[in-house]
Amino acid sequence: RLPLGGSHARRPPSSPTKREADLAEAVRAAASSCCGSTAGVEDLSLFEIMAGKGSFKGLVPLILTYLDLIKTDTTTLATINKYLDFVVARASGELLTPAQWMRRFVLSHPDYRHDSLVSERIAADLLAKCHRIGAGLERCPDLHGDFVVPPVLAKDAYAVNMTSGEAPGARISSSTDGLMAMHQIRLQLQTRRRRLLADATEHRARLEAAQEELRNVETQLAVLAAR
Repeated sequence: RLPLGGSHARRPPSSPTKREADLAEAVRAAASSCCGSTAGVEDLSLFEIMAGKGSFKGLVPLILTYLDLIKTDTTTLATINKYLDFVVARASGELLTPAQWMRRFVLSHPDYRHDSLVSERIAADLLAKCHRIGAGLERCPDLHGDFVVPPVLAKDAYAVNMTSGEAPGARISSSTDGLMAMHQIRLQLQTRRRRLLADATEHRARLEAAQEELRNVETQLAVLAAR
């Protein structure tokens, strides 16, 4: 049995359950016991952890800055950038997580009877669908959006020695902070751009529907006026 009922609607981040609040307090207590004062500790969303917030630059800008410091080649950097942008889009909630997608797949399957039972046919169809997506044979916009994620094959692996042996830590300076800040701003702007594009697409669809309805009304008025 799987708990696939309809009562699992997403709550806004500002309304944690008592269990989540107790867990957060336990984490703070554990951090305080091992690390001292937690006065500087702040709750962050997954997106903020990835993309940064304020003086905390985020994990993705940190990775991109490191790749810049070790002089990663352009082709590799472009590929990694694409995957990191995808991770940020998922962290921001723009894309479904695999768990959300699988739940939606089961709930919309014609064999599902809303009894929390996943039949053999549903399970087989789900696994077949996952295989096609993972093998790159089928696109899944709900999971990947506009990102094209090709299959990762062992035969395509290759070894490239980067310049990490030059101790990039010795070259970290104030310019590094600026580089991280630039990557942080870029991620936030790209996230905002994707959301605005989605909003614009939705508004265009509404506008086209309204214009079509207006044309129908004008036609009907013209017919009535001619009588």
